Amino acid sequence: MRRLSWISQTWVRRQLREKELQIPGNLWPMFVYENETYDDEEPWKGLFRGDLIVKGFKHIFTSPTSVDKDPKATRAGNAKIHGMTSVTPASIAYVATQVRFALSSAGAFCRTDTETDSESFYTSVLELFEDSEEQEEVQELLTWWNSKIFPSFSNPMKPIPANSVYSRIKEKRAALKALAASSHPNPRS
Repeated sequence: MRRLSWISQTWVRRQLREKELQIPGNLWPMFVYENETYDDEEPWKGLFRGDLIVKGFKHIFTSPTSVDKDPKATRAGNAKIHGMTSVTPASIAYVATQVRFALSSAGAFCRTDTETDSESFYTSVLELFEDSEEQEEVQELLTWWNSKIFPSFSNPMKPIPANSVYSRIKEKRAALKALAASSHPNPRS
């Protein structure tokens, strides 16, 4: 595991400060990774689980006080007001874009700003989330996010407890289907 350390180079910091160097939106900053650590062998490891994104998400969608787990929220957050009950890929991309902008030296947010290249950043994040080959990791990420933001969120992928009424109903349904299938053999066999 390693950190991408090119930003620690003095000449890079100087060029960024003097606006001689611009970072394109499709180069993702370290804050998108948990503990700001990128693993070249496992690039999905910790991706979009960074603390700044989680805090940014809570600040924007649940309430600023939820960032510190303060139970004294004074009003409903944006998620509640707008009926948001689960985290979406677009909401993660939006928050990551907002955090990236907040960490920049840009004076105003504009999607076509060439200094922060926010539109390209947002689009590249969404492209990853929409890539058909990445859906297993995306679903795992959304499950992780929902456990952090909406703890009562019901994950359809959760295993059904073996001793529950629901599992017994599923067993009975499977037995009835098997019985029906054996009663009406396939005429082609």
